[in-house]
Amino acid sequence: MADKEIRGVIVPILTPMNNDETVDVSSLRRLVNYLIGSGVHGIWVSGTTGEFAALSDEQRLVSIETVVDEVAGRVPIIGNVSGASTQLSLNMALAVQEMGLDGVAVTPPYYYPNAQDELLDHYRHISDRTGAPLWVYNIPQTVKTAVAPGTIATLAGEGAVVGVKDSSGAGELLAELNILCEQGDIPLLRFLGTVFRITNAGGVGVDGVIPGIANLVPEASAHGWEAGEAGDAATVRECNAKLLIAGKIATLSKGGSANAASFAGMKSALKIMGVLDNDTVSRPLRPLTEEEKQGIPAILEELGLSNGS
Repeated sequence: MADKEIRGVIVPILTPMNNDETVDVSSLRRLVNYLIGSGVHGIWVSGTTGEFAALSDEQRLVSIETVVDEVAGRVPIIGNVSGASTQLSLNMALAVQEMGLDGVAVTPPYYYPNAQDELLDHYRHISDRTGAPLWVYNIPQTVKTAVAPGTIATLAGEGAVVGVKDSSGAGELLAELNILCEQGDIPLLRFLGTVFRITNAGGVGVDGVIPGIANLVPEASAHGWEAGEAGDAATVRECNAKLLIAGKIATLSKGGSANAASFAGMKSALKIMGVLDNDTVSRPLRPLTEEEKQGIPAILEELGLSNGS
């Protein structure tokens, strides 16, 4: 695995799909180039925004391999290899071991809730068997179990994990993790799965953000983070305004789940922009209706993306 600096805006890339829910490889390649051409600092592949839990292992591997091939070393790539058990996660981690990823991410197992001692074993086992740069993917709203700050710090202190993506939204727990790492002199890459910390990530002690909306507005996301790091208040304000506008894409759906509204909205917008050929989402996630899609051009116009630029 390559040794690259990992910080800034890492995009949890969407998985473009054909009508039969196989990976639309050509669209995925265009999306990769749209993101990198807009200045993003890395890509997180086969994550929640990529609908990984709805894809077969074969299709997940297709998506990861395609992203690695198209990126061609230009930015770091973290591959999510999570499964419903330690062994299933390990199987996927071993399957991607020779692909050239810069790290692999694993959630706690899902379906059965786990205790913290079980999570310590989970991550240690995967780390021991693969030797890969391993990330904790902390997203309790989808997997039922949160990885406690003490658990993460213990694993990082042992060298079992190198990074964390915290999508829990629990700021006080992040603060606790920061203090534990500081007091123990523990190196750990810390990223947040959030929109509203893009431009002030450094202020909460993290190395960057992994925001889904960056699929649609990668330039505003990347430049917003850079402006925040540089103390450029005018650019921060401008980028935050665009991020707020882009968020309207998830409000167009009048039914279905919040995840479906977000994924379908971004895919439909990217299709209009010419980045994707299809806007399919995995069933039973609900796609936008033709009536709901009528609201997209006005949002793109407001963002200055009407021509896909």
